[in-house]
Order: sequence, then structure tokens, then C-alpha cells
Amino acid sequence: MSALRWQSIVDFVVLAVAIGWVLRWSLEARALRLTLSVLILRLAALLSEQLGLLITSWVLDAATVVALLVLVVAFQPELRRAFMRLDLPGRAAQQRQLPVMAALSAAAFTLARERCGALIVNVQGDSVAELVTGGVALAARISPELLQAVFQKDSPIHDGAVIVDGDQITQAGAILPLTQRQVPDYFGTRHRAGLGLSERSDASVIVVSEERGEVTLMREGRADVIRSADELVSALTSGQPADARKPGQARSRLRLTGGLVAASLALATLVWSVTFLLPGKSVRVETVPIEFTNVPTGLVIDAQSIETVQVWLRATDFIFGSVNLADLVARCDLSQVHPGMNVVRLNSSVLGVPPGIHVEGLSPRQLRVDLVASNPSARR
Repeated sequence: MSALRWQSIVDFVVLAVAIGWVLRWSLEARALRLTLSVLILRLAALLSEQLGLLITSWVLDAATVVALLVLVVAFQPELRRAFMRLDLPGRAAQQRQLPVMAALSAAAFTLARERCGALIVNVQGDSVAELVTGGVALAARISPELLQAVFQKDSPIHDGAVIVDGDQITQAGAILPLTQRQVPDYFGTRHRAGLGLSERSDASVIVVSEERGEVTLMREGRADVIRSADELVSALTSGQPADARKPGQARSRLRLTGGLVAASLALATLVWSVTFLLPGKSVRVETVPIEFTNVPTGLVIDAQSIETVQVWLRATDFIFGSVNLADLVARCDLSQVHPGMNVVRLNSSVLGVPPGIHVEGLSPRQLRVDLVASNPSARR
């Protein structure tokens, strides 16, 4: 039976974390079905290879490559955003938060002075991909000048919302869901859209009124008029702790996280099982040295009948190529022996082969080992 090594546990954890990261990204990018298709095709290809279905395995491998290329081409902006957001924990939030908020505030109050309407969404923890429609995909670092240019009346994408995620403007001209609540008469379409999105997510929405030159911050279904750029920076940075979210949103995120963890573990288990637990089609014969462990105190090995053992190993070519069979050692436990000649039974448990390798047989099945007292005077 294969031994469970710490390396195997680390490999499984890394696999599960990688699958979890891919699933989380695909859910936010609305690419979950295509991502699952890639994973299932790859899993089916591994299973076909294990079962000796060569043509089927080749077709599934080709389909996996095609699906992966489609995923990369179709979701290139989302992939770029995901890689750009990779950073040391906490460093990005500390270094980018204040400059981004300052840029948003500067742009908002400049537009307010110019009586130029604007609608800016600052994404927090919840993805807004499922809530917004239309718009033009962008991948530009945020700046006050760029925001002011987008909302000029002669801009073709001024009549919509700008989506800001991290320090990037990811979308412009986006359409937001309108609130269904009763709102003040002076609220226009921008205010209704900003309030509607803030009711459905934890995003902060900045609305600049064209008629009144006011800056309003929409958050968690509330609308607060902001009087200065410094006040807006303070409001944006103060509302970001997770414990300030609505209980319903926290429970929803908890369920989503639990579902992603469960799916990641299930898929990692399937990949692990198909890769390592099914018997392969390749068999190799190796000559393995014998090593003795737990030799009783006061005894030494005087003679042994054999020094190596031949073993027949079965696995896939992939597994054989991933391990170093020269490191295999047959470890014989001598904790129960006595002085004199002893017969030790040999089986697959003495080998400790890695997962994915199955011991088909070994020869010989036993060895004789003679133990004597280590003190020469004790032998008399």
C-alpha cells in the first residue's frame, strides 16, 4: 500500500488552493461554466489515459487546449485584472487605498464645480459583474484627469457609470440597476442607479449632480451629501471593514466562500484519485537495497542472507517520470527479533512507495538475519 507522505499532503493542499483561486476568479468574471468545462475535460483526459483509451485521451487533451485558449482570449481583461491584483497581503490596501480615494475625490469635486454629471462605482469585496450591464471594458490606472475626460459631455461614454476596482478603471459607460424605493424628487437617474447598486452590493457609489453641483456618496442603501474632498476621502476609507457590512451580505459571502471551498476540495480529490489511485499500465522492475531499523540495544547484525530485493512496480508513465525510484529503500523493522538467526517477512509495507505507485510483487519474500551481542565478552 502506498505511504502517505508529507509531500503528498502539501501537493494536495496546493492543488486545492489553486483550484479554489481559479473557481473564485471564474465566478467573478462570469466564466464559471467555461472554467469547469476545462477542468472536467482535463479530468476526463486523465481518466482515459489511465484506462488505456489512447485516442479518447488524445481527443480530450486537444479539447482541453482549445477550451483553455478560448478562456484566455475571451476573458483576457479579467485575467489581466486578476494577475494585477496579486500582491502581498495587506500591502496593496495600505499603499493604494489613499491615493485611489484621493483621485476619486479630486475628480468628483472638479466635475461638481464644472456642473458635469458623473457616476463612479468603487468596488469593495463583492463583485458587481452580475449587476452591471453594457459599457466598454478598460484597463487603465485611475487618475483625476482620466475620470474628468470620461464624463465630459462630448465623450461617447459619459452617460453611464465608471467601475473602479483597486487602482484600475475596468469599465466605462456601464448601466446600473435602478432602486425601486421612493426617493426625493430631485434625485435623477444617476442617483437612482447609484442607490440601486449600493442596495445590492457593498460598493461605494459617488454621484455628481449636474444641476446642483453636489457630490453624494451612496453606500448600503444610504445617500449622504459630501461637502469637501477631504470629507469624501475620509468617508470612503472609513467604510471598508468587513464587520460594517449588512448581516445578510456577510451571510451570503460566508455561504459563497463555503461553497467554493467545498467545490475546490471535491475537484482536488477527484484529480488526486484519478492521478494516483487508479492502476497504471506501465510496470518496472527495480533492485532496492535493504535497510534495517529499530535494531535492539546490545545487538548487532552479524550476517544477512540478502542485501537487495527485486520489486515489480506498476504506475503511469507520468508518475514514473515524477519520482526518483533510485531513492526507494526496503526498511525492515527488527524491533521484535532475538539474538541468533531470525527470519524476516518481506511485503509491500517495507517499501513505502509514493502515492500512484503500486507494488505488484517482490522477490525474495523473506530474508534471514543473524544478530549477536555487540559486547564480545557477552558472547562467551
